[in-house]
Amino acid sequence: MTQHFKVLYFASAKDASKTDGDKFEWSDNINSEVLTKLLLDRHPDLAPILKVSMFAVNMEYMDQDLSWTVQPGDEIAIIPPVSGG
Repeated sequence: MTQHFKVLYFASAKDASKTDGDKFEWSDNINSEVLTKLLLDRHPDLAPILKVSMFAVNMEYMDQDLSWTVQPGDEIAIIPPVSGG
């Protein structure tokens, strides 16, 4: 059965991907490492940005040192470092 999830890009990730979001379909389990590969396959210019970005799943920040699994209907945000006042 095909599942769907959405990825949102912000700041420099949005600039590098040239879009504010993508929708993905898949039929196997996808963990955070596989997701990163999928993102880089689709948008190679994200490589340096993903190394320093945070991932948020359904508006909850994920621990960068732990692997997690994408669930059907998840909304995943790629949030690069931001600065400003």
